[in-house]
Order: sequence, then structure tokens, then C-alpha cells
Amino acid sequence: MVIDAKLSEGYVVLCDKRAEMHSFLIVSFGLSVECPHCGATEIATDLVTDFYLSDRAAA
Repeated sequence: MVIDAKLSEGYVVLCDKRAEMHSFLIVSFGLSVECPHCGATEIATDLVTDFYLSDRAAA
């Protein structure tokens, strides 16, 4: 699971934890993020840290 982009409405999250790719919007983060399609979870601080350290945040 990765944050793909930051929009004015929130963050676009991509999940590939199961057989296919899903995307969904997160308006605000809690302690964890759960994919509404497959139920996979990730720690929110890990997702945000990876996003801001990647090239995706600069775009």
C-alpha cells in the first residue's frame, strides 16, 4: 500500500495487497489505514513517511 498523490480532497492511496490493484481516498489519517476493498491494513505514519521521502510528493 502506498500514497500515490496528495489532492485538496485528501490522499490517494493505492493498495496491491491482494490479487488486483485498488485505489481509494483518505481524507484524514488515524493510526492505521484499511483498504475498503480488500481489508489490508498499514500503519499510517509509515505510509506518510514513505510518501514524503519519495519523488511522488514533489510532483
